[in-house]
Amino acid sequence: MSDPYIAERAIVLAAGRGERMRPLTDEMPKPMVRVDGRRIIDTLLAALVAAGIPEIYVVRGYLGEKLDVLKESYPQIRFIDNPHWHEANNISSLIVAGDLVENAFIIEGDLYLQNPALLCREQQATNYLAIPVAKTDDWCFFPDEAGVIRRMAVGGANCWKMVGISYWTTEDGRKLRTSLKRLYETPGGRARYWDEAALSADIGDFCVYVRACCEDDVQEIDTLAELAELRRTVEEKGKL
Repeated sequence: MSDPYIAERAIVLAAGRGERMRPLTDEMPKPMVRVDGRRIIDTLLAALVAAGIPEIYVVRGYLGEKLDVLKESYPQIRFIDNPHWHEANNISSLIVAGDLVENAFIIEGDLYLQNPALLCREQQATNYLAIPVAKTDDWCFFPDEAGVIRRMAVGGANCWKMVGISYWTTEDGRKLRTSLKRLYETPGGRARYWDEAALSADIGDFCVYVRACCEDDVQEIDTLAELAELRRTVEEKGKL
């Protein structure tokens, strides 16, 4: 087995408006919403600090100044402002991150992480977290027998449901930068998700493995209903 890669940085994407979480997100960015008294983004930042990740960047846009308070608990984090958040999809957040995508975790800021070990600094290859499922309506992966992602789609059966945490080696991060810029500059490219660069448009240029996790490890919060359900389950778990 080859020597492991040691992640040098993490990029947390927190620039979006969170329309489906209104009216809560009329007052704050979605990652700042609380579950059991804890901000969603705290579960990610605390895990990154505990893992010893040297550089932690938060890409902000909508109500970006509301994230300033994070410096009180995590003085080492650095902010990257995305001036295009209101006119482009999250692909723009990685465009502004530039070469920071090399040897880095890329993490969606609306994930409630319950298994901090998923952000271990030592990684074996470029990989994307996913949950094996019989069926899903969400974004999902179809890997080959070796675990390399060969197709990404919205909805599928006997597939792996995408979880917005991935790690990119220096070499793959460099290729990702090129792929992102190419997709961004195509017609309609600004409306695309960043993942579509490496895992759809230029998938033949990458070797991205699925890294397994389970539903209890991490939850993506997109709607008020999902937030209410997560709050209920976390509260029940705290009573056990």
